[in-house]
Formats: sequence, structure tokens, C-alpha cells
Amino acid sequence: MTDYDVLRVFCGPNGGYGNELGVVREGSVLPGRSDRQEFAAKLGFSETVFVDDPERGVIDIYTPTLRLPFAGHPCVGTAWLLDVPELVTPAGVVGARQDGEFCWIEARADWAPPRTLRRYATAAEVDDLAVPPPGEWVYAWAWEDEPAGRIRARAF
Repeated sequence: MTDYDVLRVFCGPNGGYGNELGVVREGSVLPGRSDRQEFAAKLGFSETVFVDDPERGVIDIYTPTLRLPFAGHPCVGTAWLLDVPELVTPAGVVGARQDGEFCWIEARADWAPPRTLRRYATAAEVDDLAVPPPGEWVYAWAWEDEPAGRIRARAF
């Protein structure tokens, strides 16, 4: 079995919630794209990151079904794990910095894949959504407390 770390990004104050991802620190154990794709599918995280050069921050990102040139939360988690000033992705160089308990990245907005934004009437509707078919990228949201500016959101 290939060793990997499981990270949670964008957690709540108590460490709950968040987006899980897998990080294979020794990407060289699975150098081929097809091997990486198969491993990412086996793990089943929304994204799995393969680190090809930890000192330079060279990474390769996969969903269970495809390779991504860039993805936000995997870059945040991997930048935190590696503690590097930048990551090198197929899309380009991503700036990274740590500020206390937080890790920040800087990337071009046009690197993110287009997604459909859907507003729902209640947070419960957002929670009950089924995962859309592969290839359909959706941001779903509803107000939890509009005056307080609090929403419930999910991304697929």
C-alpha cells in the first residue's frame, strides 16, 4: 500500500467539517498518470495530491476521475503540509504563506474550472443534495442567517 496523509482543509473552529484530501508525499512511488488516477479513484477523496518535489513544491492533483491542473483546497492543504513559499502545479506557480494557524495561497482565478452557482431556499435542501454526475461542477448555497451573513454551501 502506498503511504499517504489525510488532511482536512477549511475546518470549523473545533476541527470539524472541512474538505478531506489525500497527499502522497512520495509521488515517485506512482510516477505514471494512469497509476495516479487509479490510486486517486481507490482513495475516493475529492482530490488526491502527489508530491513530486517537496522542496520545490512540485505537485500533481487528481480527482477520482480526472487530473486537474489546479485546485484550491488541495493547494492550501499541501502548502500547509510542506510549509513551502510556493507550489508548482501544471497550471503554474501558486504563492503560499502561513500566518499562525492559517495557510493562504495566491493563484489565478481563471485556473479554476467553471462551475454552476445554484441558490436553494434552505440550508437543509443544500445538505440533502445528491452528488451530481461526473463532469458537472456545482456550487450550491442557501442562507442560514442572511442578516448575519452566514450561508450553507457545498461544492461538487
